[in-house]
Amino acid sequence: MNRRVKSVILASLLLAPLAAVNGADAPKTPAGKPNIVVFLADDMPWHYPGFNGGQCETPNLDRLAKEGTRLTQFYVHSVCSPTRAALLTGRYPFRNGMEERSHGNDIAGMLPDERTLAEALKQTGYDTALIGKWHLGNWYQRQLPLQRGFDHHYGLYGALISYSGKTRGLWYDWHRDGETIREDGYTTDLFAREFERMMAARNSDRPFFYYVAFNAMHAPYNAPSELVEKYRKQAVAAPGGGKKASLQELATLESMDTAIGKMIAAMKAKGVLDNTVIVFFSDNGGANENPPFRNGKGSTYEGGVRVPCIIHWPGHVPANKMADGMVHVVDLYPTLLKLAGGSLEQPLPLDGMDMWDVFTGAKPSPRMEVVHNLPNGGKGEMGEMSICQGSWKLIGKELYDIANDPGEKTDLAAKHPDIYKKLNARILQLVAE
Repeated sequence: MNRRVKSVILASLLLAPLAAVNGADAPKTPAGKPNIVVFLADDMPWHYPGFNGGQCETPNLDRLAKEGTRLTQFYVHSVCSPTRAALLTGRYPFRNGMEERSHGNDIAGMLPDERTLAEALKQTGYDTALIGKWHLGNWYQRQLPLQRGFDHHYGLYGALISYSGKTRGLWYDWHRDGETIREDGYTTDLFAREFERMMAARNSDRPFFYYVAFNAMHAPYNAPSELVEKYRKQAVAAPGGGKKASLQELATLESMDTAIGKMIAAMKAKGVLDNTVIVFFSDNGGANENPPFRNGKGSTYEGGVRVPCIIHWPGHVPANKMADGMVHVVDLYPTLLKLAGGSLEQPLPLDGMDMWDVFTGAKPSPRMEVVHNLPNGGKGEMGEMSICQGSWKLIGKELYDIANDPGEKTDLAAKHPDIYKKLNARILQLVAE
């Protein structure tokens, strides 16, 4: 059985305002092609950044949130690779071959016939670059970023590396445009420096798509000592009542926030910020509990798959607003591509939906279903699937009303057998596809 069939079956500038904001102004209809920047955090807990009530200092993310719209029910997948593949294809991971994350000792990778967001945007005239973590295949040339639509890549191929040594065990993993390079420095700082370099060197009027995928806040932590000492002196309490964050975690997050601030400043200095839509989110829940939600990374309870998401484009997206309603990471592909004037016509059908009217507040979310599979989590090769339809969520044999019980504390399967049966039948239908 080939992989395609198998996968279908298996289920100052930093502190200055970013732009003039008037929350009362109606969002404008985009004219021309905007630049697109996606900032992706790795393993960031829901309750750590300042804009979600955390005690970590994240002034740049907080400003993005204040000047933009925050999605309160934004879903990703429970581990790294599936989310990244869903972002770049607009398709669920059990369709694109990344239902499980790739590891350093296997040859897994995203299926080669998938059309990526980078390829699609390149076709419509965009310059494309990935700065940071790939994690969609790292052993074959055909799996690497330059073969999947990116003009430029700088960073790592695999799941994780040490922040200063650039290694995972015995393997060194640091590259520029397909060539291994030896560099000193802290990875988060190096990503910011690369973005600044590219922005300063731009001499093209072509729009750009820059995907900045941090390895922060993924272990192993090795945060700058001055930031660690800062939080040691502050004796920071546990954000949101969850497990107390380590000093390394807090320092790692602040370091990422500082890097984002530098990149925003670079766009402002170049004069392109006002025509740039910025998306920020995390690839999954943090490794521990994520109050007010249950569980974290590796789980399809809300704490593993519901993450903070910010959409920022002053004058086009409302400021300081919360957008309720279900949105999934697969929705970013059609939304951003359509915003860029690209075509959604392609051989492989999309799971994603255009959510621009949701981001601008013009319409409620049309999405009524989200599907997840839990890698290595249960029955069969695909793991245990979970499904959310409206306010009802079935995970394994448990049923929750997440609208009234977002912490998933009360199993209602016995009380609502009809809903349980309906959602379970839908899961079987998806597996049978």
